[in-house]
Amino acid sequence: MMITLVSKGTDYALTQLPTLLRNKEISREDAQLLLLYTMASDMRNMYKYIVDIHKYIVDMYKYIIESYKETTEMRKDLNEGFKSLNDRLRSIDEKLDFVISQLKVLNTNISITYELTSKIMARLMESSMSSLPKSA
Repeated sequence: MMITLVSKGTDYALTQLPTLLRNKEISREDAQLLLLYTMASDMRNMYKYIVDIHKYIVDMYKYIIESYKETTEMRKDLNEGFKSLNDRLRSIDEKLDFVISQLKVLNTNISITYELTSKIMARLMESSMSSLPKSA
């Protein structure tokens, strides 16, 4: 039976086991040994499967941790980018406020200059009208 087990595998030996027991070609103790061997083989295969699952879970855990680290770094970079953008916008806002105040001053100066020019032109016209000879 052990030769059959080694040469043809446990599956074949298990399929032949009922026939061998019926024909009394194998003892009950040998059949029990064969079943124990088969169970041990199945347990070994199950252990390998569990080890593979464990490795997969560990790999997934490492991947999740790495992804979390990358996401955290991206979030930090994004926050720094928004802070920089906010600082730039604040600077632009301050410059625009300065330009607006300068334009208001310029507008006031232009308005005052226009008023003075109008007064000067009015006086010049008055004086030129008064210096004209009067025709009778």
